[in-house]
Amino acid sequence: MSQLMISLDKNILEPHSAVARRMIEYGKHGELFIIVPANKEMQVDLSPTVHMNSVGGNKVCPVGGNKVCQFFGLYWLGLKFIKEKNIQHITSQDPFFTGLIGLRLSKRTQVPFEVQMHGDFYGSNYYRKSGLTNFVRYIIGLFVIPRANTIRCVGERIKQSLIARGVSNEKITIKPVPVDTEYIKRYQPKFDIHAKYPDARTIFLCLGRLDSVKNIPWLVKVFTEVSRAHHDTLLLIVGDGVERDRIVHLIKQLGMEKNIKMEEWTSDPYSYLKSADCLLFPSLSEGYGMVVMEALAAGRRVIMNDVGVANFEVVPSENVAIVPVGDKKQFKNAIESICG
Repeated sequence: MSQLMISLDKNILEPHSAVARRMIEYGKHGELFIIVPANKEMQVDLSPTVHMNSVGGNKVCPVGGNKVCQFFGLYWLGLKFIKEKNIQHITSQDPFFTGLIGLRLSKRTQVPFEVQMHGDFYGSNYYRKSGLTNFVRYIIGLFVIPRANTIRCVGERIKQSLIARGVSNEKITIKPVPVDTEYIKRYQPKFDIHAKYPDARTIFLCLGRLDSVKNIPWLVKVFTEVSRAHHDTLLLIVGDGVERDRIVHLIKQLGMEKNIKMEEWTSDPYSYLKSADCLLFPSLSEGYGMVVMEALAAGRRVIMNDVGVANFEVVPSENVAIVPVGDKKQFKNAIESICG
């Protein structure tokens, strides 16, 4: 089957990136044409069956930085592929911007349309109440989701929240983000973070995008209380994003530079996961939580909020503590139980 995917992830343009490798796996089931906005027009064949195309960078309409131009650029390129490549299926990476494009293409061409759900956008009030941009996305999703032919979720939590909103169970399929657990188990770390931070007896790791939904400032405050009784513990935050400056400022304000360290995003997350003592996952909302699955595959303990895979794909155990979202006391107690 020939498929058109509409995405915003420019990392697909990097043939050796993790997301590009996932696209190559998807392409084993049929020919896949992927379109994304970028600062210049590019065409990259990731494999014989996976074809990456970007739109943007022309003088008339710089698609890479303008949402209106992005919309029409992706729409017209998608329409071209549907006509020329005998596209039999359209899929969008989300029910928002790319979802609108996919829905419009489907209405124009009568090609079946699937919307992907990577986040639990309707399982809580976070996206409805976390600013104008997320509120607009929330409303767009309410328009797109019921009009899609099928919905593909990455986890059971998202499926259940959609069913609770009246979406038919028959329209929903679950396809988790693939995690190569055997590769992670065999992986030999390139470094040991305990050797890098020798004064820390116990190292807690927070790994991922520094966005407001990840709730890192809240975690910093919780860990500040922990460190008062456990001076030899360390929280290592590895990642980049819009919240980075705010987090750095908060750490300095609390005088926690010794017990909380920050590093930029890494191309080798498995070395961090394999040499930390425990992964902390304080997100306010998640559709899945791939880093949790990777941490468990690496043999690490996990303390997480009740989001994403929690209480569905992952259940409480000796290595997993699941805490109600916002319960500062329980999260702190779970950390202290590992500090000893």
